[in-house]
Amino acid sequence: MLSHSLLKNHAGILLIGDYTSLTWLHEVVHDVNERSPIVKDKEGSFLGLAYDVRKAYERQREVIQPPKHFEEIGVRYGVQILWPVLMLQQRLLRQSLAFLNQTSKTQAITYALEAVIEDALREDFGAQAGHIIDLWQRLDPAQAEVFDMINSRGGIFCSWTKVQRKARFAQLLSSFDPMYDRFYPMRLKNGEKNLISPTEFAVWENAEWPDPQW
Repeated sequence: MLSHSLLKNHAGILLIGDYTSLTWLHEVVHDVNERSPIVKDKEGSFLGLAYDVRKAYERQREVIQPPKHFEEIGVRYGVQILWPVLMLQQRLLRQSLAFLNQTSKTQAITYALEAVIEDALREDFGAQAGHIIDLWQRLDPAQAEVFDMINSRGGIFCSWTKVQRKARFAQLLSSFDPMYDRFYPMRLKNGEKNLISPTEFAVWENAEWPDPQW
């Protein structure tokens, strides 16, 4: 079973699972990466989700012992993943199902990951969570340029403080719209708060991501 714990500073989650759940997720991501027509870069950041969970169940990330007196829970394994990275990976996985013949295992692990992310967003962002979830579910990584945007969006997200992430994360998600640059001046004129200018994103386009302090 998959579960989570929140990382510090609204950075993302520690994705947690038992050995079986994580190996299922690893298998499913590899299968979808190979077969999905909307995964354009077969060595890109979507496949990074499989790498992360493999490192977890190989005990190279977080090893979580069962609580005292609840040994039946068993040992679980976790890996830290940033919010914008995980949310985009999950959307590509979810959308790929529309194009593929799929097993019950594929459906089960895909929806389990979606449920974990939704629960974690509600826990992390409180009153904003409903709006953030709506924006997340509108992400369309079938458009190749959307996944390319993670370079700048991830960099700027890592550079933010805890307060900035809380205030600006929804606008960061809205910026994955390929029409964002075109509509930015109008949205700014209409008085939207916490908008991120295309100029800010350009600064981070090829920059190294700073320590996210998670």
